[in-house]
Amino acid sequence: MMERRLQNQFGALEARLRRTRLWRRMTFCWLAAAGAELALVVVRGSTGWHTQPVAWLVLLAALLVAVVLWRREQKRPSNFRALVAEIAREHPAVRELLSTAVEQQPASASGDFHFLQLRVIEEALRHPHAVLWQREMARKNSSARNAQLAAFAAMMAVFLLGNHLRMPRAHLHLASLAGDKVEVTPGDTQVERGSALVISARFTQPPAEASLVLVWGSGKTQRLPLARHLADPIFGASLLEVSDDARYRIEYAGKQTRDFKIGVFDFPALTRADAELKYPAYTGYTNKTIRDTQRISAVEGTRLNYTFLLNKPVARARLVGKDISLPLMLQTNAAAALNGFALTNSAHYSLELVDAEGRTNKASAEFVFQALPNRPPEVKVVFPRGDQRVSKLQEMQVQASARDDFGLLKYGVGFGVAGQEPQLIELGPTASANQLRQFTNQIALEKLGVEVNQLVTYFAWADDYGPDGQARRTFSDIFFAEVRPFEEIYRADQSGAGENPGENQNQNQNQNQGGGGNQSPRLAELQKQIVIATWKLQPGKTLTPKESQP
Repeated sequence: MMERRLQNQFGALEARLRRTRLWRRMTFCWLAAAGAELALVVVRGSTGWHTQPVAWLVLLAALLVAVVLWRREQKRPSNFRALVAEIAREHPAVRELLSTAVEQQPASASGDFHFLQLRVIEEALRHPHAVLWQREMARKNSSARNAQLAAFAAMMAVFLLGNHLRMPRAHLHLASLAGDKVEVTPGDTQVERGSALVISARFTQPPAEASLVLVWGSGKTQRLPLARHLADPIFGASLLEVSDDARYRIEYAGKQTRDFKIGVFDFPALTRADAELKYPAYTGYTNKTIRDTQRISAVEGTRLNYTFLLNKPVARARLVGKDISLPLMLQTNAAAALNGFALTNSAHYSLELVDAEGRTNKASAEFVFQALPNRPPEVKVVFPRGDQRVSKLQEMQVQASARDDFGLLKYGVGFGVAGQEPQLIELGPTASANQLRQFTNQIALEKLGVEVNQLVTYFAWADDYGPDGQARRTFSDIFFAEVRPFEEIYRADQSGAGENPGENQNQNQNQNQGGGGNQSPRLAELQKQIVIATWKLQPGKTLTPKESQP
């Protein structure tokens, strides 16, 4: 005889375990009955056999089995060893403790438990996991009960479906396949919206006539006669344009095929492309939006936002160029976008679209991005043109002009003694776009302290905004003013080159060797070439010489 407290606590757990076993067995019973009912539904649809009496027998048999299971479980005696095994499956460490506690029996003489037995029983009753065992048993019991109810509901649903669903003539197709085989082409298919479709039926035993029955997605039913050529066993009909999903079947000699599906799809395509241009601030242009365009022409540095409206949502979209591809951001609706693209180079792109089924756009939309260069200012010296010979006391007047496609920041002239840092003189404020500015300045050579045979360089310059929005300086060609002596003596040629060239040549060589000759013109020319070469090696001309005021 088990100790009373242990029997009360473990008895409740054992009763819950027995109910869990009952629910599980009844679940298998209901699932087996549902499978049998489903098989009867298939047989009825295939052969047209009236299976309702058999379905009722299956249902009654399932209920009878459930009652038998319930009665057997009620008569089953308590089995605490099974309870201990169930608990030990989740908690192996307590197997020995619980088995020992359950097996304890009182002394036959006194009917009491001795000290060690009570110690084991108390340890089992007060085990810290006792509450956890109860929760696990309750959870398993609840899960088994819910599974049993779901299986019972499934069995009843299949039973009601098989006995009340009307299938007027669905069995005719399968029954007819045993004798009259019909091959329908293309069967279940998908076509592009608006395209044509040919449907044909090949018979092993051609009937006198056959019809094509179409049920469109809108609910409209259309019946078309199938045409047959001479003794050909193929009947066919053509649909000139399929613009909606549909179901179709072939009816012949009181029979019909199963329903086939026609799915309509669209290739992804561009419907409209809208561009928004955000011009650089230095241009002074107002941002604008161009509707439905595939050609963009704007100054370099312009920010381009492009919105592509599509005929359907797509899985991937990009602009593909010769050397680069631009991924497009997909939006929730049928649209894609190119945001904040900096227009720096002219390029040609093709729009590539891929939908969720992997279909690509049939017609490639071509896009042309033309970046107009921000040209440097046109700066030139108008007067004097070419190199000059001046005296060191002369005031040389320089006239120049400048113009820029987006306006000038400032402009002026520059001069300096060759080999020294030039000076820049600012002669005007800002000028608007494409406005020609002419300016004049006098260079006082005396203030420069030049000497005879020295070279004075002069040029014009202008500032504007470059493509990066920063100030950019451009220079004109450089010219030279050679400082001449106040008095120059010109003598006739005494070389006599026409009478005795060899003798005169020897004489000139002797003079050059003896007196050294005048090397200043040669040095000045060499100095000019060096300065011009250095000037041309600076294409950007990003010099920052000292500026002075006139």
